[in-house]
Amino acid sequence: MSQTLGPLLLCGALLAAAPAAQAAATRTHVSNAGNDANTAFSCDATHPCRTFAAALTQTTPGGEILAIDSSGYGKVTIDRSVSIIAAPGVFAGIGVGAGGNATGVEIGTSGVKVVLRGLTITGQGGTYGIQMFGGDALYLENCSVTGFASPSGVAVRVVTPALIRVVDSVIRDNEVGLWPSGGANLAVSRSTISGNRWGVYAHNTVAATTTRAVVSNSTVSGGQFGVSAVSNGAGASVVAALERTAVSNAATTGVLALAAAGSATIALSDSSITGNATGVSNGGGGGTTTVRSAGNNTITDNGSNTAGVISPFAPM
Repeated sequence: MSQTLGPLLLCGALLAAAPAAQAAATRTHVSNAGNDANTAFSCDATHPCRTFAAALTQTTPGGEILAIDSSGYGKVTIDRSVSIIAAPGVFAGIGVGAGGNATGVEIGTSGVKVVLRGLTITGQGGTYGIQMFGGDALYLENCSVTGFASPSGVAVRVVTPALIRVVDSVIRDNEVGLWPSGGANLAVSRSTISGNRWGVYAHNTVAATTTRAVVSNSTVSGGQFGVSAVSNGAGASVVAALERTAVSNAATTGVLALAAAGSATIALSDSSITGNATGVSNGGGGGTTTVRSAGNNTITDNGSNTAGVISPFAPM
């Protein structure tokens, strides 16, 4: 009997000693010294993973991924609500190289809400810094998205009716900076948008939907076009507003309303538009365009200050 039970007892002891697989966690971690094999430990603080993509697999919906030291952490496709956060003083980078439509952060799952805080996303031949084609909300807080250059690079592209909030961020040197479309709702505050061919490009082609963009307490400078509202679809509309924002040094137009079809509307309040080839342009195409000014804007020292009709409205 002892000869029969001995190996069984030994096997049982070995099984008892083996580490149990850990469940997914509400907070996971990545580190320059991490290892993606640490998914076996749910990427906990003492066993961090190496990439955002690996840590995401161990993060429960609504949880967060924390970068605990400085490094590049790789591209990630997000399929759940999550916050990806750089610890204070940490450089958490995503470099996006060439190859197909290479994207740094891709979001395409219905209903998700994503927070990106303190990340640096850099174009190194890739196409999109952040691309969202499904989901409810995207929050960029203290992020930098730069270097997604011509002919087709886009820092942030959203093609679904999601909420987008960009706060305390830098969007620089891209073909297109911020591109909300398809009924997206964008709000930008305390941010710097510079050197992009199209700075804020609020766009729509989808009938019976409205793409919205509000830019406040920010600067938009350089490139060809500063802030644009462009509709290219019958029955589609675009509504944009500038509040306490400076738009300067655009080689073509600082503020542009354009509609090949549908409608495009821009409202200006307490903003400065200066040093552009054309300051504010209303019109063009076969659709309906409107530019309204609260009368408290500074539109001066442009090649041409205005083109087309600028309608007054009273602030409330």
